Amino acid sequence: MKTIKKYWAVIVGAILALLAIFAMASNKNDKRKVKKIDDKIDDNNQKIDQLQGKTEVIEEQRVEVKQEIQETKTEIADLETAKEELKVTELPVEEAKQNILNKTRRGRKSKN
Repeated sequence: MKTIKKYWAVIVGAILALLAIFAMASNKNDKRKVKKIDDKIDDNNQKIDQLQGKTEVIEEQRVEVKQEIQETKTEIADLETAKEELKVTELPVEEAKQNILNKTRRGRKSKN
């Protein structure tokens, strides 16, 4: 009877030892998984910081473009008012013809 109890004690001890070994192995795997997850979180945080920097630059460019558009609109409005106020002096036909001939090759005379 004592030998049967010793065998059962050995069997139970072996089972408990196996369970302990599996528990330690799973702890190591859990630690590895946690480390991998922490690394991924750090990488994601770095990517987020980079993207935030890019969005800040884009926002600054957007503001600059809006200002340039506004300036261009005011310049266009000023040019339109100047165009409306511009007085055109009409030249007689002979003066216009002479002006055209002077500016073209056909109308110039050689200096020889």
